[in-house]
This record gives sequence, structure tokens and C-alpha cells, in this order.
Amino acid sequence: MDLCGTQMLRLSSPHFKTLHLVRHAQGVHNIALEEKGEKPESEKLFDAHLSPKGLQQVSERRNQILESGLLNTVELVITSPLCRAMETSIGIFRGQGYVNISEDFAKANNFPPIVALEICRERMGLYPCDRRASISTRRTFFPEIDFTMIESDEDALWQDKEREKLEDVATRGLHFVKWLWERPEKEIAIVSHGIFLQQTLCALHGKVGIPLEDSLLTRFANCELRSIRIEKSDMEADTLMTCNCRNYVTPPSTSFHSHA
Repeated sequence: MDLCGTQMLRLSSPHFKTLHLVRHAQGVHNIALEEKGEKPESEKLFDAHLSPKGLQQVSERRNQILESGLLNTVELVITSPLCRAMETSIGIFRGQGYVNISEDFAKANNFPPIVALEICRERMGLYPCDRRASISTRRTFFPEIDFTMIESDEDALWQDKEREKLEDVATRGLHFVKWLWERPEKEIAIVSHGIFLQQTLCALHGKVGIPLEDSLLTRFANCELRSIRIEKSDMEADTLMTCNCRNYVTPPSTSFHSHA
């Protein structure tokens, strides 16, 4: 079953890692910007949550993942710390009925851990919908998510005067993929955002030289899932060996316990 338009790369090599990339489901900001003509600078859209349609998209995606068996093979889930991404992560990889469950319950039911990372958040700056709430606030609503790898309680990365350059988003994406490669898990799900995911895939294709089909380089739809495989030889490319994301420090790969 081709659940998500998956392209598997060079299947003969045992030295690969599978990444499942998910854009968050529809948020209230998507409706406001695309259907109601709201200006992106509106404070009403601060750290936007999912719309009713978005919640339905999450439910449908979870059912597809359950049917495909993917939930049994993903070892780790990385999520953006923006509300719409975390709601999508919990809904897909825990289910609507598993909100506010304990860590022990998650382990007992073989759920993959969900970890929030700043580096995979949406393009930053100017737009309040891309500015996150404090971690202390979100930890109350998302106790299932591990926030220990985020250093600042308040959003120290979002700037109100300048929008992050797309080139910097792409560099951030390559830095993130390099970090993922150094993780011990072989199959990882990432719940992130349209611009970040597209810029990351375009950089992997254009700068690193990973052969990706054109269909993988287009804008993600809400709650769309695409999967790729990366190989050891990809990670040895000069672009990745020397990449460095300015103004961002990636936490070490051993900062949290991997899922058994």
C-alpha cells in the first residue's frame, strides 16, 4: 500500500535511515489567511491551533497509519514546538483518546516518544502564527511531549522585525537532517511545517545531491505524509559535513533516552 507517495532510495544498502515527514493539519491561521483574507501580522493568529477540519485530517491520517503498520515501526517522533504541530503529533501518534496519558502508559503500549525541537519549526519572524507560546504553558497541555531539549521557556528565536531568509531555513533543515542521522533510531517521524519541510527536501536534492522526484519537492498539503530514505553516503557529502546553522545550537544526540 503506497500510503504517502513514498519514494524509497537505493534499497540495496543496509546503511540507511527512513524519515517520515508530516506537515501539520489545517490550523485556524490557514483558514484566516487563505479564506478570510486576514493579514499574517495579526496577533489573533498567535501560535495557531488546529481547526475542526484539521482535527478531522489528523484522525484520518492516524487511521491510515494504523492500517499501514507504520505506527509499529516508528521509533521516535520529533515535533515542532508550535501548537498546531504538537496537536498533530499527539493526534496521529497517540490518538485523540490518548491525550494527557502518562509516560509509563505510553511505554507500556509501545508508543514512540515524542520530542519537541526548535530546529524543525516553521520559518520564523514577523508572523505571530509562527511564534510559540512559553514551554511552561505548553507543558501543561502536552504532558506527553518531551520538552527537555528546548532551553528557553519563552520564544527567543522569533523576531518581530525580520522574516527568516529561505536560505537560512534550508540550512537549518540540513543541520536537522545531519542531527537525525546521528541518532540511533532507524525510522523517525517528523511533524513540522510546509515551508520548513519543502526547503529541507529542496536542499537535500539541490545542495546534497540526493535524487528526489519532483513530486517530493512541492509544497506539502495539510497533514500530508511523505517518506524518504537517506543513506550513509548522502551524509558524507561536503555540504552536510560542513553545514552549520547560524544562531542555532543543535542539542547532542544523546540528550534523551531512545525508545526501546
